[in-house]
Order: sequence, then structure tokens, then C-alpha cells
Amino acid sequence: MSRDRLTSLVAGALGLALLLAAVGLAGRTTAPRADFAFCNQSEPSSLDPAVSTGVPDARILRALFEGLTRPDPATNAPLPGVAERWETSADGLEWRFHLRADARWSNGDPVTAHDFEHSLRRVLSPATASRNAYLLWCVEGAREYTRAGPDAPAPPPAIDAVSDRELRIRLVRPTPYLASLLSYYTFAPIHRGCLEEHGPLWTQAGRLVGNGPFVLVERRLRDRIRLERSPTYWGRDEVALGSVTAYAAAGVTTQLNMYLLGEVDWMVKPPPGLYASLRGREDLVVGGQLGTTFLRFNTHGGAFADAPRDSPFRDPRVREALALALDRRALAEDVMRGGQEPLDSFVPNGLPGYEPARLPPPDVARARALLAEAGYPDGRGFPRFSFLYPHNETTRDFCEAVAAAWRRTLGLECELVNQVFGVYLDSTVQGLYDVAWSAWIGDYLDPSTFLELFVTGGGNNRTGWGDPRYDALVEEAGGEPDVARRAALYREAEAILLAAWCVAPVYQRVNINLVSTRVRGFHDNLLDVHPLRDLSVVPDAAPRGGSASPAGPDGAAR
Repeated sequence: MSRDRLTSLVAGALGLALLLAAVGLAGRTTAPRADFAFCNQSEPSSLDPAVSTGVPDARILRALFEGLTRPDPATNAPLPGVAERWETSADGLEWRFHLRADARWSNGDPVTAHDFEHSLRRVLSPATASRNAYLLWCVEGAREYTRAGPDAPAPPPAIDAVSDRELRIRLVRPTPYLASLLSYYTFAPIHRGCLEEHGPLWTQAGRLVGNGPFVLVERRLRDRIRLERSPTYWGRDEVALGSVTAYAAAGVTTQLNMYLLGEVDWMVKPPPGLYASLRGREDLVVGGQLGTTFLRFNTHGGAFADAPRDSPFRDPRVREALALALDRRALAEDVMRGGQEPLDSFVPNGLPGYEPARLPPPDVARARALLAEAGYPDGRGFPRFSFLYPHNETTRDFCEAVAAAWRRTLGLECELVNQVFGVYLDSTVQGLYDVAWSAWIGDYLDPSTFLELFVTGGGNNRTGWGDPRYDALVEEAGGEPDVARRAALYREAEAILLAAWCVAPVYQRVNINLVSTRVRGFHDNLLDVHPLRDLSVVPDAAPRGGSASPAGPDGAAR
């Protein structure tokens, strides 16, 4: 089929999508239009910063809460947040954060260093079971505190309020990226009185007390979240948006329809089948992302009740076979079709000063030989297994292509299991899967944000795999001041991770956003973080929607 013909067909599909949108959404009752509305891809798993995980959660939590620092919307560099300034000791082991005098909670209470002491210790507490607690194990006593059992509690970590406006953090090793790390939403403070008064229901609208640029005024599960500008936020004069609606729309086609009709100003990752017709549009924002899409293998057992006790996925030869059977380039270019690049490392390409360890190239003959060595020649005798993924059409298409490749090349059959995002996360944490689609976007610009994932017992490991040598290398690298030596240690650790085949990287992710031309302050960046605090709209500009014409065959995404 010619390129012009293909583009015409896809352009027609875009027009059909708009027509179906008009029919399917015309009768839907909507709330009054907010200043800014966007599709948040799925329902947040929680609005508690300490236990939340996932990008849909992060977009809301960064609006409701603010940490000691906040990310620059263009570069992701740490900017002053609740802390107006900070300093580090000469040896890099003590940090002091000085809080703003005008930092306030949404109920008018001052935000103090005691709030941060309580909140950061809460993240690290074993009772909280935060999946991101390991990120703060650079703090003195933090690892021991998190891992302590109920019968032998450990002393609290070295996070101390020196006064109402000064917080001191002592580290076990220099962590030059700590200021960036503390802009992560997990490490935002929570209002202790709100938590104690309302217990597990403290995150409900009308109860939640935050300290961010917005307040929660409405939450309709699996529908929408409504935010309004906080009158008590210290930087309220810098916040342009008066109201925001975040929709938990099910499915990328529905999300695209909402965007084309002008119901929302921003949607993430339109359907891959329409990428060709969207190229060249003024409202398409495309760029590189520090993110990896990969497969996660359960190295401890299977998800099905009738699976053998000795799961085949305990055998690294099986895991390697499934990984080597995949044509990563075809999956990235022919299935995803959004500019994704095949990836032969776990840490994405592009980090300054770091060259990742590499996987061998795909090799179907080697994959078949490994499977035969493991006792499953041509797939015979291999039990049917589960392949878990979060509910999303694009992810479904990718997983179907992977399953088809395993069936075709190895003779293996799997059951595709899709779950809503929060349930999917819980299933991976509990090990209720055999193979799972996974993705990780860096929390900051450093290889540690990827390699610390797989330390033994880490909350985001979720594979059951662990290796003492790997743990030691990651720990040593984290405290190594020499840049070249630090990179070498991380590379050695990454090589161990890849050789274990507990994960199978497939492609490096890209940012693909449709953003109305009336929106200002939206910057493409490696972490794909777009704080609502820093966005604004041009009131008299019409939202870009169905009025835009699809690009011709020469259109190119920027």
C-alpha cells in the first residue's frame, strides 16, 4: 500500500472517530467546563502520597500537595517548594531545609518542619508499606526502620525538625540528587490532624487537607476529579488556573474523542493507528522520554491455581527464551508506531555520563534451544500461563502482539488478563501473575531511579528476584563520589539484572501528548511531568479539536 493511500485511510479514521465522538458523547451530562480539563488515563489508585504509585496518581498529587522542592516544568531540575532554600554539609551527609514562613495548609494551618518529619518517617514506616520507601534508604537509619519487624522496632530515621521552619536530614552516603528526589510526590507532607481525625477516609473531598496549589472539591470514582486554586497556597499568585477537571476516561479512543470535541485540553498517547494522521498538527507534542517498557517475570510462582508448584518461570532459561523470542524492533516500530525505539538495556539511553549494560539481540533459534534445555521442546508440556496488563487499548495491542510471537516461535499459549490500573498494581505486588506488562519512567535524571527498583525486597521490585551482589553494587554506587566509578558500578549492577532475565526490556518510551493550542506553560521534558501549577490558558482562544486538519504525508512530529 502506498504511503499516500495509507495516510488517507488513517486520516479518514480520524474523521470517523470525531463523528462517533459526536454521536456517542452528545447525550452525556457534563459538569461546567473547568478552566483546564484533561484525560488522566485512569482512576488514581490513591490520593495518599505515601502509598500512591503510578502516573495518574502523580498528576493529581502534585496539584494537591507540595514537597520541600518541586520540579521545574521545563527541565525537571529542583526548584524551591515549601523549602525556600537548603544547604549541604561539606561531606554531603547532612542537609538542612529552611521552610517558607507563608507556607500554609488548605485549612490555614502553617506547614512546619514537624509535618515533614512526621510524613517522611511515615513513608519509611513498615506499617505504611509504601512501595517507594526504598528511595529514602540513603537516610541514616531508614533501611533498618523500614525493615524492622513489629517485635523489634528500630529507632526512627535521621529526619528531624530542628524548629518549626528548619528540617535536618542526615544521610549514610552522599546523595547529590536528594533535592530532586524530594520533589517526588511520595515525599510531600500530609496534615497529621486530618489523618488522625478521619483515618482511612482522610483523602475524600471535603476532608482532605493539602498544601499544594489546588484543593480537592469533587471526586467521582471512575469519572472525574475537580480541583480549584487554593487560596492559602504560598505561591497562589503564580497559579493561573482557577479550576481543573481530570477525567478518568476508560480507553484511549474515548479520550481522543473528548479531546477532538474540545471537552479536554490535554490527552496522553492517542491510539497508535492514528499517529500517521496526527503528525504535523500544531497541537501534537512529541519528545524523548526517560522511560522503559518491559516485561516483568514472576520468579517465585504462577498466578493460576492449577499451575504447578514448581513454576517454569523459576528457571532463568525459560525467562531468557521468552525474552529472546521477541523482535523488539518490530514491536516498537510496527506495533507502537509512535517513534519508540527498541531497547536492549533496562536504563534508557540518553542519561549524561552513563552507558547502559546491553542485552544480546533477539535470537529465536537460541530461544527454542533454551526452552528445550528447560524441558519444553517446541513448547510441549509448558503450562498455560497468565500475561497481565492494565486496561488500555494500546497496551492490549502490544500484549496481543507479544503473545502471538510466543505462540508462533515457541509454541506457548498464555491467557491475557487485563485489570484496571489500581488492581493491576496490587496483583503485581502480590505476585498474582506469571508475566506482566510493565513500564517505568524515571523519577529524576539518574540511573539510580531505575536500578534501585530491583534491590532485594524493594517495594517496586515485584519479581521475587534478588541478588546480594546486585544490592551491594547499587548501594556502593549510590555513595560513590567519583562520576566514572559510580557509572561503572551501576553498569555492573545492570549487567547482573539483565543476566538474571527477571525483566525483559522491549522499547524506550516517548512522550506523545495532544495539547490544545490555547494552553501555555506545557513543556516537553524527559520525565513527561507537567505540573498543573505552571499551566495557563488563553481564554479567548478556541480549543484545538476537530477543527484541526490531519497532516499530509509530509507531516512530521517534533
